[in-house]
Amino acid sequence: MSDDYLSRLRAELLRAGAAQAPRRRRPLPAIRLGPVVAVAAVALLVAAIVLTVPGERRDDLPSQVSGGSVRLTYRVQSGDPTAAAQIMRARLKHAGVAAELTVGDRTLAITAPRAVSQAVNTLTVPGRFAIYDWERSVLGPDGRPAPRDPAVTGGPGAGQLAALTEEEARARAAKRAGALAVHADHGWFTLGGDAPLTNADLSSVRAGEDPMGGNPVVQLDLTSAGQQAFTTLTRELAERGADHSGGGDPLQTSQHFALVLDDRLLSTPFINWREVPEGIDGSEGVYIPDLPTPERARLTAALLSAGPLAASLQPVSG
Repeated sequence: MSDDYLSRLRAELLRAGAAQAPRRRRPLPAIRLGPVVAVAAVALLVAAIVLTVPGERRDDLPSQVSGGSVRLTYRVQSGDPTAAAQIMRARLKHAGVAAELTVGDRTLAITAPRAVSQAVNTLTVPGRFAIYDWERSVLGPDGRPAPRDPAVTGGPGAGQLAALTEEEARARAAKRAGALAVHADHGWFTLGGDAPLTNADLSSVRAGEDPMGGNPVVQLDLTSAGQQAFTTLTRELAERGADHSGGGDPLQTSQHFALVLDDRLLSTPFINWREVPEGIDGSEGVYIPDLPTPERARLTAALLSAGPLAASLQPVSG
C-alpha cells in the first residue's frame, strides 16, 4: 500500500465529509504508533470529521500578582492535598512550567509566571482517561446498552449521530451506577460499565507530530497489561464487525472504541474488520491525533503524564 494511496484516501474522505451535512460526518481515529504500522493505520481507521479535544478550564483565576509571577490558589474539596500536590508537580514538570507549589490547610498554592497561568489552570482538572468499547458501553433510554441499535450507538456515525442533550445524558447516567455522561461537539452520550483501559495502562505519554501530516498529537505507549487489553479489545471489535456485517461495506459496519478524557469524548475510531481481522497489536500503542495546537498537545500530554488527580480542586480567592 503506497503513501500516495493513503494520502489520496485521506483527502477523499475529508472531501466527502466536508460535502455532507455535519451529522453524517465520521470522527477521526486514534492511530497506533510504530515506524511502519502508523502509516497503515491511517487507512485502516481514518474517517472524515475534525477531532474534538478537551477544552481549557474556564474558571476565573484567583491570583496574587508579584512582578512577573502569579499566585494561584485552589481549595482541595475532596481527596488528599499531599497526593494532589505530587500529581500537580509532575504535571507541571512534564509541561515545562517552572512553578512553586505549596500545600496549606486544604489548599494548594501555585506560583508561576503570569504568562502560563491559564496553562496551570488547565492542568488542575482530574485527567481521568479511558478507552471504552463504544457499542457495548453507550447507554439507551432504559439505561442499558443496545449494541445493535443505531438509534443508541449512532451506527457508522458513532459519537455524532444519536447524540443527546446534557439533561438527557445525565438522566440516563442516573439509571446505572458508575455511568458517565460525556460530551462531544454535537451533543452528549452516556457510557456505562468498566473501561477496558484507563490511566493505569499508560506507560508513557508525550506530545508529538502526526507522521502523515505533521499535525500535533499525543502519543500513548501502553503497559504490558494495557497492550494485551488493547489487542483484545480491537480483536473483539473486528470479530463483531465481521459477524454483523453480512458482507457489507466495512465503513458502514465496523465497530468502534471511544477515547474519553474526564467528561469529554475525544474520538470514536472504528476497526476495519476486513483490513485488521485480528485487531491491532497493542505494543504499537495509540495516539490522539490532530490536536489544534502544539500547546494543546503539550498540556494534554502533561495532564496524562502522572495519572488522574485523586482530588477536586476549586479556585478560591487569593
